[in-house]
Amino acid sequence: MTLQLLLNTQGKLLTLLFALSASYLQAADLTGTWKLAGGEFKNAEGAMLDYNQEKFIGIKVINADHFSFISKRNGEFWAAASGPYIATDSHYTETPSIASFGEVGKDSYEFRYRLEGDNWYTERFENDERVEYEHWRRVTP
Repeated sequence: MTLQLLLNTQGKLLTLLFALSASYLQAADLTGTWKLAGGEFKNAEGAMLDYNQEKFIGIKVINADHFSFISKRNGEFWAAASGPYIATDSHYTETPSIASFGEVGKDSYEFRYRLEGDNWYTERFENDERVEYEHWRRVTP
């Protein structure tokens, strides 16, 4: 192996390692337990509903590679899901492997997000229209 080829190979390997570690570090920032603090979603009729007005509560738990959440609306079970996720510095995508809705293992839900301290803000779009906005607050022991 020539010196130039060795340097090119090592440079690509280092670039790959830095990219993977940056993605992992960002995803690690999301790990923990989160409580739904507010937001809104578009219902089947196309109206935007406020989570607090609709008396939604929810908890989401995230580890290094899986998420799990459960939610209630007005004291009644609403939805639950769990499965793998992928996170970059601006997008978070859940792919439920078990859920109370959707086609398990085939449906993915991609969110744009920003993290500000213990506050996590997510937005989901369909056809360039926002259909969901969530504000999660980190639960601290």
